[in-house]
Amino acid sequence: MQKEILWNDPMIRIFGCGNPLMGDDGIGVHVIDKLKNMYSDLPNDIELIDMGVCGLDMLNFLEGSDHVIIVDAIKSNGDIGSVHRFELNDLKEYVRDGMFTIHDVGIVDVLSIAEHVQKMPDSIVLFGIEIGQVDDISFVLSDKVRACIDVVIDLMFDEPFFKRASLSDIR
Repeated sequence: MQKEILWNDPMIRIFGCGNPLMGDDGIGVHVIDKLKNMYSDLPNDIELIDMGVCGLDMLNFLEGSDHVIIVDAIKSNGDIGSVHRFELNDLKEYVRDGMFTIHDVGIVDVLSIAEHVQKMPDSIVLFGIEIGQVDDISFVLSDKVRACIDVVIDLMFDEPFFKRASLSDIR
């Protein structure tokens, strides 16, 4: 049985981004799948969303959210399988420094548009998982990237807004 949404319950949305047909690029979708398997009956104020390669579609899902967590593959100078945590302002800085997601319309682009056209969530956190080269079609994550799924989930639960949200009750 799901809990009722109370007027002050924050709406938390977790977006898993990536293309699961391209191996490690699908890490965000794999994290969402694992969460769905862990929690078959989430409270109404928490949504798990498979964003795929998202693009501008993400704008619709930002609306009405109080807190957003985004999980996506990134390419920077880090070790494959390392997990990076960014807030919105951090993302803008790191994109200028050469770190980026591997999608055509980047998450930073979408978030920049959102800042100009709609009300933004109170917080946006991106967990970027460092991946290697993605050239071949594959449904399989590399061992190093697969090993970080539980790490990312633990880091998400450590976010301060989860301590006030009902997911902490079922953790």
